[in-house]
Amino acid sequence: MNTGKSSTFLLDADLITLRAIVAVVDEGSFSGAAKVIGRSQSAVSLQIAKFEEKLDVRLFERTSRSVAQTPAGEVFTAYARRILELADEALAAVSSPSIKKPLRIGFAEYLVPHHLYKLLSRFKRRYPNAAVELKLGVGGALLGEMKDKQLDVVVAGPEGAEGLILFEEPLVWVGPQDRPYEEKELALILMQPPCSYRKAAFDALAKAECSWNIALSANSIQATQSAVAAGLGISVVPQSAVSKDLKILSEGFPELPTTSIQAYSNNVDSHPLIEPFVGFLKEELVGIGVN
Repeated sequence: MNTGKSSTFLLDADLITLRAIVAVVDEGSFSGAAKVIGRSQSAVSLQIAKFEEKLDVRLFERTSRSVAQTPAGEVFTAYARRILELADEALAAVSSPSIKKPLRIGFAEYLVPHHLYKLLSRFKRRYPNAAVELKLGVGGALLGEMKDKQLDVVVAGPEGAEGLILFEEPLVWVGPQDRPYEEKELALILMQPPCSYRKAAFDALAKAECSWNIALSANSIQATQSAVAAGLGISVVPQSAVSKDLKILSEGFPELPTTSIQAYSNNVDSHPLIEPFVGFLKEELVGIGVN
């Protein structure tokens, strides 16, 4: 490879080259990357080869059947993603229209501790001039407010109809972290109806012919988690809502179904950011470890 310097800059690369490198990694092939960035396979391959020569570093190991990152390629790709993200933010900062009408978002509160503020921070970086109003609560109540046109979009469980599935995950039985649960009759701590997790618990227990009683009906996931952690009973929650004070109970407990987080919205024409926000969620939730 050529070790001579062709530029006074330490890194001399256009964004198209960086996008090509990231696309090869994401698609697993030069042909897949070519489709993503709208260039021919030979052009992408040549572009990356020339860049590797300029760097005097091989980013990919190529065979006739596969392409794999080198250790240096893995490091460089991580930086390339950051550079591209900053470039997109820079463009958004000067070109994103100022939308004075706020996007009114209802968010199921069990997602709040782990995901909500990361998501909103990334969304605001992508749409820096967007105004956002946030309402936290229980899915059923939020969907009611959306129906009454008090909210534009709701992110919740499968309580409603015609939602867009953003991701799916298992429901699990949980008990307190610091003690075993050995009661013959299950003391349940569940969300107040209507609640899809409550129904899933009842259906599973009925199918398994288990004895149970309602120890507490809570009005939030946080209240449910706290009551379980205090040893008042057990509950059913999505796997991503298992806090550090809880542990998953499996042996001897009936099987539970999967649940989903879905996006519900009013007519997309009612606010210009509804469709971008839902698309953003679909893209981002996969990448933050909720599955």
